[in-house]
Amino acid sequence: MRLTLLLLLLPLAGCAADVAVDVDPDKDGLSDAVEAEIGSDPGLADSDEDGYADGDEVAAHTSPIDPADHPYAGGWTIDACRNDVASTGNGEGEVAQDFDLPDQFGETVSLHDFCDQVIYMVFAAFW
Repeated sequence: MRLTLLLLLLPLAGCAADVAVDVDPDKDGLSDAVEAEIGSDPGLADSDEDGYADGDEVAAHTSPIDPADHPYAGGWTIDACRNDVASTGNGEGEVAQDFDLPDQFGETVSLHDFCDQVIYMVFAAFW
């Protein structure tokens, strides 16, 4: 919903100016215009009901309309390039294929979600 206000300019009697104001009635941090653009519900602060406000999800580069896509509970930063990563190989300096691992909170994290960061992994195997 877009609200247009008509303001009368006092010094210039008879002149008027239109001022467009984007409203956010559900107080999720996204205007109704933005919600219409991305497909979220302007009447619900959490369109996909995953426990994260729509504005928080957009800021975290996750989808406010997909309940399976939300910020990590551990606070790990998800990068905007996460869906644009192309694997080049598994050698030093190459981009590895995406894979998932559990973090210390028991949540599954995906490697490509951290595409603008250097990832240092330590692992061990017992035979």
